[in-house]
Formats: sequence, C-alpha cells, structure tokens
Amino acid sequence: MKKLLILIFLVSLGIAHSQDTLSVLTQKDFLQHVKENHPIALVATNNIELAEQTIRMSKGAFDPVLFGGIDQKYYEGKTYYSTISSGVKIPTRIGVDLKIAGDFNKGDYLNPENRIPAGGLTYAGFEVPIGRGLFTDERRTQLKRAQVIYSQSQVEKTLTLNGLLYEAGQVFIYWQEQEAQLILAIEGANIAEMRLQQMRTNFQVGERAAVDTIEASAQYFNRILDVEQRKLNAKNAKLSVENYLWEKGMLPLSLEESIKPEKLEMEAPISLLNNTENQHPMLTWYDLKLKDLVIERKLKIEMLKPQLTVNYNLLQPAENLVSTQLSFSNYKWGATLYMPILLRKERSSLQISNFKIENTQIELQQKQRDLRTKQIQNRNEWTTHVNQAQTSLLVADNYKQLSAAERSLFDLGESSLFLINAREISYLSAQSKYLEYAAKTKKSALTEKFALGILGE
Repeated sequence: MKKLLILIFLVSLGIAHSQDTLSVLTQKDFLQHVKENHPIALVATNNIELAEQTIRMSKGAFDPVLFGGIDQKYYEGKTYYSTISSGVKIPTRIGVDLKIAGDFNKGDYLNPENRIPAGGLTYAGFEVPIGRGLFTDERRTQLKRAQVIYSQSQVEKTLTLNGLLYEAGQVFIYWQEQEAQLILAIEGANIAEMRLQQMRTNFQVGERAAVDTIEASAQYFNRILDVEQRKLNAKNAKLSVENYLWEKGMLPLSLEESIKPEKLEMEAPISLLNNTENQHPMLTWYDLKLKDLVIERKLKIEMLKPQLTVNYNLLQPAENLVSTQLSFSNYKWGATLYMPILLRKERSSLQISNFKIENTQIELQQKQRDLRTKQIQNRNEWTTHVNQAQTSLLVADNYKQLSAAERSLFDLGESSLFLINAREISYLSAQSKYLEYAAKTKKSALTEKFALGILGE
C-alpha cells in the first residue's frame, strides 16, 4: 500500500520518467504537489465556492415571490363571505417592486370594502421608495458586498497558498541542507577511515608509532558520531517534508527511503524586486476591504433620508384583461412616511463607517511600507548570503589544497597526523559553512517570492 501511494505521488508530480528521476524530488515539483493537494489549499478553494454561494443567496432577495390567501365563512347554509387573493411580486435591482395580483370575493355579508365585480378584480402596480432606498437599500448592498467577498476569497486563497508554500519551501530547503551536510560528513568519515587503515598498516610494519593509530582512531569515531547526528537531522527533515504531502487533501503520503532532494546549490539574486508592491495580494485585499466599507457607508448615508414609499395599482376587471379593454380611471394608490426625528442611530452608524474606512486606509499605507521594507531587507540579506557562500567556497577550496599538501608532507615524514587532522577539520568546517550559506540563499529566493506574494499564483 505504501509503495502504491508513493507511485501515485510521483506520477502526480510528473517526475516518474526514469529510474534516475524516481530517486530525486525537486523543489518545484514538491511545491506544485503541495499547492494542488494540501488540505489547507483545498480549504482555500472551498472558501471560494462558499463565497459563490453567498452571491447566489444574495441574489435570492430579488427572486419573484408568489403569494396568496383565502378567508371564508359558512354558517347555517349561507356563505357569509369568501375572499381569495393571489399574485406575484417581482423585486428589481433598481429598487422598484412590481406586483400583479387578483382578488375573487363574494358572500352575503361581505365587507363593502371587499366588494368587486363578480368575475373578480385584477391589479398590476408598483411600489417605489422616493427617499430612503431610492439609490440603494439592504438588498442591493448585500449583493454588492457578496460580490466583493467573492473577490476577497480569491485573494485570500492566493495569500493562503503564499504562506503555505513558503513554509513548505523552507522545510524542503532544510531537508536539502541536511542531506548535503550528511554527504559531507560521510566524506569526512571515509577520509578518516582510510587514514586509520593506513596508520594500522604502517604501525604493523613499524613505520608509525602506536600513538598515531590512537589519534587516527579517535578522529574516525568522532566523525562517525557526526555522521550519525547528520543522519538523524536528515531523517527528521524528511519527515517534516512528508508532513506536507497529501493526495487530494485526504490521504497522507510518504516518501521511499531512496528518494532524495535535488542537489543544494547557491541561488543568486534575480530581478523579481523590480515588481511594484501594488502587485502584492495583501494590498489587493485591503483595496477590496475599502471597497466593501465604501458600499456599507453608502447604505448608512441612505439611512439618513426619510423613508417615503409610494405604491400605485391599476385595477381592472378580469374580463377587461381578456379583451384588452383597459381602463386607467380605476386605480388605487398610497404612500407611507417614516422618519426618526433625531437620527442618532443613523448618524452614529455613519460615523462608525467613516472611522473604519480611515483606519483601513492607515493600515493599507503601513502595510505598503512594511512590505517594501521586508523586500529590501531580504534582498540585502540575499546579496550578503551569496557573498558569504562564495567566500566560504573559496576558503574550503584553499583548505582542501592545504590538506592535500599536508598529506604529501606527512608521507615525506615532514608533518604530523595532528596537522593533517587540523587541515581536514578546517576544510570540512568551511565546506559546511558553504552549505549553510547556500541554503540561506535558497531561503532568501523563496522569501522574496513570498514578500512579493507570488508563491501562490
């Protein structure tokens, strides 16, 4: 089962082309798999679907509505009254509600107000707000805000993926570094083992003292201890990488023992920083938040107006509708007025919206500066790490030459095992430093993409 999961994972990465590629996992393929399969990424995608349903739900406020009612009374064989009413109400996005309905009333004791022609009475009309609700209302505001929320959910997905891939990328680079450090430690242990064998042979033929064998043995076992520690670090780093591997967010995946990361190499700065900070999705998110607050403020301003609603209904007997003989002299109209005197609730609500907009604008300006500062700081660190890596590589090469020269002198009897070990330790230390700085350059490259917000794209 485990091997099957590994095969599925490798095929999904598109790297199962040959036996050689099966043993190497690249950072690009790893991040792509995380982006497509990690549970957090799938939750971010679901949030977009959720926002789409929010828009659909808001549009439901404009759905036509059927209505109807019946009220009848029968007593001692008489029909006291029977009132039947039904119709359809159609809200529109311009604030006007249309209505088409019909009444069918009869009875011996029918309320005079409800008396209509025997064939029934139909009416068609509208209801329009003249004051509050003319330019916007809660229904239209809710739909506009739902559309903004949908756009925000897309940006939030990008931000979520940006953070997720940044964390996953750092874990992968750490794995690369530990695997490289392990290879270096094994190299040092192999050198120490060969020297120990040489010292033992020379001791047996009487060319070296016993103390040289003891010193070579101590150096060998010290390096074996270092190898064991590096193995532990690499193994735990690989487990951390596996923690990001999933199949469709449901099935955790593991890596075969033979799979290794691609070779760790220094990465030099590129021209990504030339992009403007306005492209960062976090700033886009703040722009959308401001847009949402402005929409909310428009509704709060609308609430300051008096609520004056006018309705008009054209009345027609049912037979007139069939013959198209419409009479515009029969109608019914009305108006309602509602106006709080002090408007304290409305005025305070508007002021709160104004403060929210002001605070968001301040946060946006601060976020712009923070992002730009982090980008420049990271670029400075990146350049420094490249210089340090290059210097460490040069130092390591120098110590490697010194170590080789010291071994030649040792073979001629003009040096000591202590000096050889010192040269080798310096070489291994410098090479280890190079790997450390090379990993930092990789992390700086990853950090720059994260600071620009383009990892999740």
